[in-house]
Amino acid sequence: MKEHYKIVSGLHTIVFRPNEKLKSDFLYTYFHTPIFKHYGYRVGTGLKVFGITYNNLSNMEIKLPKIDEQNKVDKIINIVTNIITLQQRKLENYLLIKKKLSNIFFNDRIVNKNDLLFEHRVKANQLFISYSKKGFPHLPVLSASQDKGMVFRKDESKNILYTHDNLTNYKLVEPDDFVVHLRSFQGGFAYSDKTGIASPAYTIFKFKNNVAYNSVYWKEKFKSYNFIQLLKKITYGVRDGRSISFSDFLSLYLTFPDIKLQNKIGNVLSKLDTQISDQKEIIKKLENIKQFLLQNMFI
Repeated sequence: MKEHYKIVSGLHTIVFRPNEKLKSDFLYTYFHTPIFKHYGYRVGTGLKVFGITYNNLSNMEIKLPKIDEQNKVDKIINIVTNIITLQQRKLENYLLIKKKLSNIFFNDRIVNKNDLLFEHRVKANQLFISYSKKGFPHLPVLSASQDKGMVFRKDESKNILYTHDNLTNYKLVEPDDFVVHLRSFQGGFAYSDKTGIASPAYTIFKFKNNVAYNSVYWKEKFKSYNFIQLLKKITYGVRDGRSISFSDFLSLYLTFPDIKLQNKIGNVLSKLDTQISDQKEIIKKLENIKQFLLQNMFI
């Protein structure tokens, strides 16, 4: 049995109720279709608060199917919506698992050689070295992203203009390199699995000894919450142009396990990333299906 409540609405709110020819659920779904959105953009008014007037809403024409057809449309849309919700919950669970594991695996505040996760504690300058190689204008340009590491600039939506002469001054980036970029203070260091060139404003660094360290383990460590908090100690500036002193980073103490445990942790987190990526792709396809239905079931 449905419960009914009295409510109070604001001055800029339109309150209405459909008649017996129109189901509320069908109308609610209709308000999410591209047809209604296009109508709203066409007749909407207001600068600070953009909205639609009662007269425009009253004069809106709807191709109204019979009640049983409205029920069928609602059922189909609701099925897809519920599946999307379930998949989003699965994605949230995967992300939560990864977050909790990251908090366990990556904590440079712990000093305990008896704990295999934090067996080693050394300054970063014993592990990493920066380098700057230029003169590779033929290679693709890379940009640092918050969640995907180094990506090809051509795949980004940003339209950044540059000349061929400028590219000569760009720095070489190779697989398993790490990059200190302008937004590292928010998302950590960017990992590269690609070969290309990057802005001269970036600092490129790599392991002194590739064999002793697992790149996936360190990629995840450099994106972890605890590490980003550690970076705040060496972050300068007050706006988006904040910079991180690489020399100061080299003076930080980092804790980590031996290579065997690094490999296992990297493997676990890689599998989780695959699940997260697959889940995002499933949700994207389902949302495309829902959008297709909304666009074609109300013509």
